[in-house]
Amino acid sequence: MPVDHKSMLENGWHAFIEGLQSAQGSLTDPADFPPSATDRNLAEGYRYVLGHIGRMIELEMRMDPRFPEFHRSMDMLRKWTAENPDTMYLKAPIDAEGYYRVTGIAANTLEWSDSSRLHGVPKAPRMVTFQTITDTPGATGELAEMAQCKSQTLAFLNSFNLQLEGDRFQFLIGPERPDGYSGNFLPSRAQLSCQGTGQTALREARWLSVREIFSDWEHELPLDLDIVRLDSQGMNKPPIEAAFVAAKLAKIGEELPNQVRFWNLLQKYPLEMRDDANGDGRRNLPVNGINPPAPPFTAGGVAGARQYYASGMYELKPNEALVVKVTAPVEPHYVGMQLGNEWFEGPDQQNYVSSLSGHQLPVASDGSRYYVIAMTDPGVQGWVDTTGYHYGQHAMRFIFREDPTSEMMPTASAILVKLDQLHTVLPADTPRISAKQRRAEVAVRQAHIKHRWRGF
Repeated sequence: MPVDHKSMLENGWHAFIEGLQSAQGSLTDPADFPPSATDRNLAEGYRYVLGHIGRMIELEMRMDPRFPEFHRSMDMLRKWTAENPDTMYLKAPIDAEGYYRVTGIAANTLEWSDSSRLHGVPKAPRMVTFQTITDTPGATGELAEMAQCKSQTLAFLNSFNLQLEGDRFQFLIGPERPDGYSGNFLPSRAQLSCQGTGQTALREARWLSVREIFSDWEHELPLDLDIVRLDSQGMNKPPIEAAFVAAKLAKIGEELPNQVRFWNLLQKYPLEMRDDANGDGRRNLPVNGINPPAPPFTAGGVAGARQYYASGMYELKPNEALVVKVTAPVEPHYVGMQLGNEWFEGPDQQNYVSSLSGHQLPVASDGSRYYVIAMTDPGVQGWVDTTGYHYGQHAMRFIFREDPTSEMMPTASAILVKLDQLHTVLPADTPRISAKQRRAEVAVRQAHIKHRWRGF
């Protein structure tokens, strides 16, 4: 019997539309624990869903492990997983059976070798990490996937261990290191243990994940990157067929509402960003407080290798500021402060000073960094702009050349103060920032983000 291609595609389209409607329902359905339906939250929620749709269409229709290319898994529309505004996130699909060659060109990489800070010259991103991962979280719509270790990192290369040849580098990805090959290598197969199940199994990577982390937004430049699969380079990619498109439509329709639900559940229960979900009298992310730096609790495929995190929630009135003080006995190679909204996204980092890297906020005269989270500009160095939000998440990320001992880990504290009392908690010589200087800060951010995402 001939296949009814028209019906096949129509069925896929209907599944896609049903998924859109289900995702739209999750924006307000109490069963999926969305944030309160204020004007801004709801508007952000609809934009958030559109970002997922755009990301997933490109991923499903373009990403092929036989003919790999880099996919912008996040950008100024596709914001999810409480992304780091300092980071450009890329992914490329891989097949554990194949061998892939990744090549890159970087600007000045001196900072990679000694963690110095070059000033006023074009240079590479502050930190670059390549990870082979099994999957990205959220596709099932259920938190159980974390305990099942659905998303895991097999191995990674980063700025500290990547072998360079001048301003260039390359590495291979494959199931095992080729005989006689001594260059950079990432395995696509590895025995991994899962704490949630207590089992060890052979896992296969489906993605190469890339993080380019920027600290000096004015001078750090994105890498030039390419990836090829060695046994399919130069071959013709087969034309698409009805069965392929129908399956992709159905897959997007299934996963889209799952992604919305998963990240709402993550905020509700493990992170307790909404409230004290388990009723034990405390919040896992303290309100107007901060947890001590620690590895990511998920240890999942999307968590940055070798990164430490410290997080909390802010709840502010217009005349208040949450001052986060961070003291690091050993200066991190990278440190950054980021905010997050109630859809687990960073607010607009292009048009607001809504995050601060280690370069953007140097250590104060007393040896600490002071981040001033507030809804309005207090006119001091260290302001982190909530972009009008009165409630949201704040997070610190740290990367060290060598993992510090417990005694040498950074310490973090937070205090809520009135804006007119900031002088009582900041060093007396904290620089004042004028409106003109603030606009100059934003101008640097606007130029960098356009360059980072090739939006120029």
